[in-house]
Amino acid sequence: MSHVELVNVCKSYDGQLFAVEDVQVSIGEGEFFILVGPSGCGKSTLLRMIAGLEQISAGEIKLHNQLANHLLPNERQLSMVFQNYALYPHLTVEENILFGLKVRKVKKEERKKRCLDAANMLGLTAYLDRKPKELSGGQRQRVALARAVVSQAKLCLMDEPLSNLDAKLRGQMRLEIRQLQKKIGMTLVYVTHDQVEAMTMGDRMMVMRDGLVQQIGSPIEIYNQPANRFVATFIGAPPMNVIRASVDRIHQQLHIGANHTFQLTESEMGKISRDAVFVGVRPEHLVMGRAGKEAYSLQATLVNSELLGSETMVSFYVGEALWKAKWSGQWPILPGERITISFPREQLFLFDAETEETILAPLTHTELKTEVRQIEFS
Repeated sequence: MSHVELVNVCKSYDGQLFAVEDVQVSIGEGEFFILVGPSGCGKSTLLRMIAGLEQISAGEIKLHNQLANHLLPNERQLSMVFQNYALYPHLTVEENILFGLKVRKVKKEERKKRCLDAANMLGLTAYLDRKPKELSGGQRQRVALARAVVSQAKLCLMDEPLSNLDAKLRGQMRLEIRQLQKKIGMTLVYVTHDQVEAMTMGDRMMVMRDGLVQQIGSPIEIYNQPANRFVATFIGAPPMNVIRASVDRIHQQLHIGANHTFQLTESEMGKISRDAVFVGVRPEHLVMGRAGKEAYSLQATLVNSELLGSETMVSFYVGEALWKAKWSGQWPILPGERITISFPREQLFLFDAETEETILAPLTHTELKTEVRQIEFS
């Protein structure tokens, strides 16, 4: 059953500048759905339109299978968690949690029960008498979550709720929010610019750019089958390495600068319709040395080596493009050292040079699902 449905939703200013354009998506009941993209792409604007805090310019928003365009925020049966927590500094934790219930005149006994249940669930029982200034950032975020939980709304909207926390606490809160969502069974629409959050938390995600939807799918589908060059370089840490290559149809080859040549199959060449493409390779697929006859090899000069403990990040130039490789273990390579880098040919991505749409990716959706099933049942 669809819990949130957006039908050709647009937001424009003065009828010319579009912050959000022609968004169409259906979010299922109990789904953890991520809106992800760079700053200014329209994801927070879209979330505010769902909440009723922003007027839509065109299209329809349906909540709980009912048209919601005309409904006020307090009539939409949803809760919202903001980036800045939005706690009242003069109220205690308990009073902050119960504020919405008091406004709705929920009975005192029911309020108390809901508060204790939420506080116990989120580890806030010992802090109910404290003021927000006496809490850490993670504890304040838990109070904001508890306020959403006690409302018992089946739809919750979150606008970059973890961006003010340090890296370690963000990792902990990602897990807690995911567990909370599954335990309660709420539908959660979550806005973030952090692709790590998008990959690790969501059932599905929608990648946005300049107000336009780029791709919708599960995190693993989008990672393996990006719709275009933007999605490919946005999803993944570090981002996919990309460089422009010329096409030699006579010899079925791709040429990168004067030194690197990739031999393609007739089938792969058949997918290329122009005289140039963008070649893409993910950093984790690059290895030191030669990886066999079926691998592509590159000669590169190392620019930088970052030892991160259990893994090493190396940077090097391929032509005029700065590429990165991510290797397991510790590789104390010196800058300026000449090295051979290679990758399996089946990990090659190709993007159209003009439209930037994907024309070749390692796995099709069908192959991916088959592989996942084999892993699950083997």
